[in-house]
Amino acid sequence: MPADRPNVLVVCVDCLREDHVAEAAADTPFLDSLRETGLAAAEMYAAATTTSPCVASLLTGTYAERHGILSLDVGPLADDVPTFAGRFGDAGYHTAAFVTGPLVAETGLDRGFDDYRYREPEESLFGPWRETARDRLADLPEPFAAYLHLWELHEDVHVPPAFDEPRYGETPYARALSALDRELEALLETLPDGTLLAVHGDHGESITNRHSPLRLGLKSLRDALKYYGGIDTRGPVRRLNRALADRGADVPDHYLENGHGENVFDFAANVPFVLSGPGIEPATVDATTRQVDVLPTLLSAAGVDVPDVDGASLLPPGAVDDRPAYVRACGASLRRRANWARAVRADGRKYVEYPDRAWPAALYDLEADPAELDPVVDPDPGRVAALRRRFPDADLGEGDRLDVDDRLRALGYR
Repeated sequence: MPADRPNVLVVCVDCLREDHVAEAAADTPFLDSLRETGLAAAEMYAAATTTSPCVASLLTGTYAERHGILSLDVGPLADDVPTFAGRFGDAGYHTAAFVTGPLVAETGLDRGFDDYRYREPEESLFGPWRETARDRLADLPEPFAAYLHLWELHEDVHVPPAFDEPRYGETPYARALSALDRELEALLETLPDGTLLAVHGDHGESITNRHSPLRLGLKSLRDALKYYGGIDTRGPVRRLNRALADRGADVPDHYLENGHGENVFDFAANVPFVLSGPGIEPATVDATTRQVDVLPTLLSAAGVDVPDVDGASLLPPGAVDDRPAYVRACGASLRRRANWARAVRADGRKYVEYPDRAWPAALYDLEADPAELDPVVDPDPGRVAALRRRFPDADLGEGDRLDVDDRLRALGYR
């Protein structure tokens, strides 16, 4: 392997929203500095809004139709897809992953890693595990390609007391991110010089009105009718969301949503991607990009051959144009596959459908309605058909049930 190839570290923060990194909702001087000195993709969209399929897309550069991890409990990773660990390992790198949440070995995501370590979610950078994390990064054999998955922003959010005040954000989520920003800076000081560092979110999160009894009651009713009864509740839910749009914190959100995995709206799908290190010039890509573009970008930046995948590199950033973004909602809270949704985001619009429900599709004009509160009817069926053709050609497949029920129950998904 050429001596000048850099180490690579991907830090994936579960539930990290782009707007909280790019804007002033949280106090994040370290992440701000990375954006100023590196490559930032401002309009990147997750392949799904629940963790395991997102991480599979990140680590393979492919959508679920190819990589095979369809939800938290349906998989496993297909044997024939390229992986982060496999490509970097073949190029002579030591490969390591430090994971948590639902990313257990049963998903198959451990394939190809020299070292794949799972920890309980309570082992946090906000506690004693911070020293373990620093030691493990410092001890990685060079050259290394490593993936670190963090859980500090996942519900239930616990804000360190020193940051639990308004100057660090309006919501507990924002305050926890402000605290995490400092922990990341301290952690990443252990990296050797010349390391390529990527900071990314697996998916976004609905964070306002989390503990409102009224919202909890209305959402429970919606869930019972929609997910269990198969009733299309979207009309009254949209009216409610429009009427209560000003409730809660001043961030994009829908009143009746909570957490992630249940929808394909931008607040749950728009994730940050920042890359800094050797050979990376400061740049912001405002074009629409996709989570499947992450692996090709990392390989390209490190000088490793890029395989045939669904994504494409963001290098050079000046040559990146809008790419159609495909997003799925397949979270455990949807209860069954009949409630999964999929969307394609292209040409300033978003087309959303439920493949296993006889419900009409929804179309959003993202320029006129960036909050996605009021779908429109396009009088030109050809334009809608063109959006539908942006979905993957391959079938999603059935997959196998993974033996992860105990883990998901411990995480609060069951």
